[in-house]
Amino acid sequence: MSFLSELFNIRTSKSVSDFSNSLFENQETDVLDLPQKVKTNYFKFDFEREINTTNNLNYFLFDHEIQLSNEQISSSENRINQDRENFLRISITPTFINLLHEEDFEFGYKTRSEEILIEQLKINALATRNWLNELFIKYFSDEVILIGILRIIGRFNEQTIFPQGQTMALAALSHKNDEIKELGIRAFEKWCSYESLSILKKIKVETTWLQDYVNQVIIDLKEELCHY
Repeated sequence: MSFLSELFNIRTSKSVSDFSNSLFENQETDVLDLPQKVKTNYFKFDFEREINTTNNLNYFLFDHEIQLSNEQISSSENRINQDRENFLRISITPTFINLLHEEDFEFGYKTRSEEILIEQLKINALATRNWLNELFIKYFSDEVILIGILRIIGRFNEQTIFPQGQTMALAALSHKNDEIKELGIRAFEKWCSYESLSILKKIKVETTWLQDYVNQVIIDLKEELCHY
């Protein structure tokens, strides 16, 4: 434990100035009350150098403890997410890809691939979104896989799949396949947000019917968002 931590354990309710004054006002009494390790370091400690502030000592020490704690938590969370992504790559990907190749997506019907994705999002949303985005990039030349993924994310609300879902939908708009582009547009239409509207306003596609669809979605989103 650091010298500061030991001091914190003794006095936490006084400010740095009050604490230092109380120590030096009555050295005989206070020194006797201090633990042995603190006595040893007592005259070596320089409050002006160590804490150049009049803020509460309690705040100073807790601030450093919180920073350490946050770093540890962040590191732990990163390991957990990485482990989960590895699990998804090894254990879930083969089944998920096979299902996307075999399943037919029908309105109002939840496919097994969609159920798997929902299950994994409940376990670890961040790792699952990262994994799905990774699959989208890896299989960008496989139109069947892309169509399946876009159909699924287009059924989710925006926050469930944010921000990786929006990245995938935007990437779909640059694909050579018009059906994939259409599914990207549908996803933004479903999410019906100002971000979706902003993106679609910038979209220009060569296929006439698809550009007409973009234009109509823009009109619809403007009308819908005006009610909020």
